[in-house]
Amino acid sequence: MEALAEELRRGIGIICIAFYYQKDEEILLKAKALGERIQKFCSSFLQGNIYGMEDREYRELKQYVIQVLEDYLEALEQQDSVYMVDTLDYGLRELVNIYIDEEEDGRKEDE
Repeated sequence: MEALAEELRRGIGIICIAFYYQKDEEILLKAKALGERIQKFCSSFLQGNIYGMEDREYRELKQYVIQVLEDYLEALEQQDSVYMVDTLDYGLRELVNIYIDEEEDGRKEDE
């Protein structure tokens, strides 16, 4: 799952940079291309409480994952680039960061 999280982190970075700095309006196509991997990644959180969390915490995590997936689908349906970038950058990235500590990742690259 860590490899998939890293792949999604890179994809989110590419999409967001293209939108914020290059004003790329084709980000919906790029985000749609990540769809299968997003679904696979998010479904891992919905397989049950395999993380040993307290019930309340797991219910909250599960609801968050479902909301991210709903936002992703709605952004695609509405063809809304801003909504998509927000969903990826502030929704999906939070889930990806569960598997990847960006600070540690940066230190590994420096070594």
